[in-house]
Amino acid sequence: MPSPDRSAHAPLQGAAQLGLFDWPDLSPTPAPMAVAPVEPAASPAPSCPAPFPKAHTPPPPRAPVAPPAQQYDDGIHRFDWTLRRAARRTLALRVDDRGVSLLAPRLASLASITQFLQQHAAWVVRKLRQRDQRLQALQAARIDWADGGRIPYLGQHLTLRLRSATQLHWDESRAELHLPLPPDSDAQQVRDSVAAWLQRQALALFHARVAHFAAQLGVRVTAVKLSAASTRWGSAKSDGTIRLHWRLLHFSPQLVDYVVAHEVAHLREMNHSPRFWAHVGQLYPDYRQARLHLKQSTLPPWA
Repeated sequence: MPSPDRSAHAPLQGAAQLGLFDWPDLSPTPAPMAVAPVEPAASPAPSCPAPFPKAHTPPPPRAPVAPPAQQYDDGIHRFDWTLRRAARRTLALRVDDRGVSLLAPRLASLASITQFLQQHAAWVVRKLRQRDQRLQALQAARIDWADGGRIPYLGQHLTLRLRSATQLHWDESRAELHLPLPPDSDAQQVRDSVAAWLQRQALALFHARVAHFAAQLGVRVTAVKLSAASTRWGSAKSDGTIRLHWRLLHFSPQLVDYVVAHEVAHLREMNHSPRFWAHVGQLYPDYRQARLHLKQSTLPPWA
């Protein structure tokens, strides 16, 4: 599966298992941008520290101290950043939920660091804006695990009802999920109950959609299983096993079908070659748009 900010469907090595993934920022740390090489100066000759007296034991290691934040301001771009020196050969910038870090060789000059910041200040501001938008989207997508809370389900929203129902009941006409829990149940109880229901729904839907696409392509599926992988939406093995992430049910039926079609196509081509994409297009003609939509979708935080 495609992964955030990387090639959408980079081939996996080997034929044992292939899949696609477009996780909307479950892993919120973007990859560092392209780095500019820096030639470090020669390191001074190491010195041999004096041994500890025999009567004493070495002191415990000190906890690492976070580098102080600095402010960059060139009159157009403004942001806080921290300098982190390490045994490396290049300069690199990283923007994540902790802020902006500039990684530098231990002996890199302040002049080269300043120049690097100036060259990439616009990139940093753009990434900070994207990060803030993503965090806002995640906050808006949070689920209130209580009576009246709403969960996205196959293109709509289900309202959770905790009114001491005797058994779990999905009222499809009213888009309500009645849980056999008292109204004062804690969030973990509600979340676990909803997860169990979603997984049952997912397995039934995935079996039906895999069978539908497998018949069109003339491939043999030996097993359909649920996945909770943190890095991909689905995977396929050459033995005919297909795994699909149960939380795909948060998305529309069209996106579910795209992921299923993608994995079924792998049973013909265990790669991401043009022939593979031709099979995907045969099963799901609008796969390019679905692929982009999945990449831009926000998965509700499961907490």
